[in-house]
Amino acid sequence: MDQPFLNPYLDSVGTPNFQRGCNFATGGSIILPANAASTCPFSFNIQVDQFIRFKARVLQLLAKDKELDNYLPSADYFKQGLYIFDVGQNGLGGAFDSKSEAQVLAFVPTIFSQFETGIQVGLHTFVI
Repeated sequence: MDQPFLNPYLDSVGTPNFQRGCNFATGGSIILPANAASTCPFSFNIQVDQFIRFKARVLQLLAKDKELDNYLPSADYFKQGLYIFDVGQNGLGGAFDSKSEAQVLAFVPTIFSQFETGIQVGLHTFVI
């Protein structure tokens, strides 16, 4: 693709450039909200919350200081963006290891309901 990697959302060292986008990914993330037995505390709902905070803060900062256009995405980018989520394999993989096929199939709508939350806040083009 010959494109640079996106700066991570949690990267606050130096001057991160979010003009081309922001990376909310975490290794081992899960689709359902985390609990004490979860392998990673960063579930999909946390990543959606991070996106909501990021978008609100970007729009707030751009309204105050136009010089930040060099570092932050424009408001239009949020409408046109492609949102890639590589999440759900850990939950599904674990389900296949410990549940019957019928239980796994019953689990799939729960997974999709988590993505509906993302759609409700403006995430509209997904690669999963």
